[in-house]
Amino acid sequence: MTMIKSILLPFNNVLPTAVAINAARTLGQQFESYVEGVFCRQLLPVIAGEGITLPGDYLAEFEEEGRRQSEEARDVFFQLIGEVDIPEADLEDANVGLRAGWTEMVGTGTGGVAEYARLFDLSIIARPDDEVAVEWKSTIEALLFESGRPILLVGDEVPSVVGDRVVVAWNGSVEAARSVVMSEALLPNSSEVVVVTVAGATVPGPSGKQLVAQMCARNINARAETIERGETTVGGALLDYAEDFDADLLVKSAFTQSRFRQWVFGGATKEIISTASIPVLMCH
Repeated sequence: MTMIKSILLPFNNVLPTAVAINAARTLGQQFESYVEGVFCRQLLPVIAGEGITLPGDYLAEFEEEGRRQSEEARDVFFQLIGEVDIPEADLEDANVGLRAGWTEMVGTGTGGVAEYARLFDLSIIARPDDEVAVEWKSTIEALLFESGRPILLVGDEVPSVVGDRVVVAWNGSVEAARSVVMSEALLPNSSEVVVVTVAGATVPGPSGKQLVAQMCARNINARAETIERGETTVGGALLDYAEDFDADLLVKSAFTQSRFRQWVFGGATKEIISTASIPVLMCH
């Protein structure tokens, strides 16, 4: 990924948020990107079985409520992009520079959103205030495993600059290598990049110092550092280091272990997704 020319903001049956729009603007203005909001409107699940029917009035009300939510989401999206001076334009209107558009999907769920995300250089998801209210983790998981593209997870606030001071979490894995490749659009412009390895949390593969040598050959200002986990978790150690370093971006592979093991028993991916305060660029 040498440039971020298209950014997807997926809203899986939820309203757009200012933090997601701000993140898209912060990154998109560097590359004059096209930003697209997509709203996934759910259909009522079909209940199969002899003699099982649903009242027509109920189905009509459900469909009307879905249309209302979609229209509200569209209105909020265009209000938010207007507040940060992002003009409405199509993907093909490259002469406009940073611009935004909107689309709606019906009944496809997270799988359909992930398939659509294969067209975009990056998807951005904002962590919601109420984790119970939305299935945002399911959306993240679908994007990570089914889009073949990176995601940027953002918390409550977005730094004024994303990608100036970068921590790259390195464990030698295939997934970590993919994440580094997916961050290549940002790293050449970074003032400082630290490749951080947590001692005892690696798999067979190249070292952080070997990765740094490759980065320096590409004129990336990088250095390697190995840290101890101490009494905290691997994810906690990485987040603590990023905070002390005053990082504005963490590059992290997702699910080096199986996703089932990490979601059920915990892991660095799960912890970072749930608690990171800085933007995290992730790729499986």
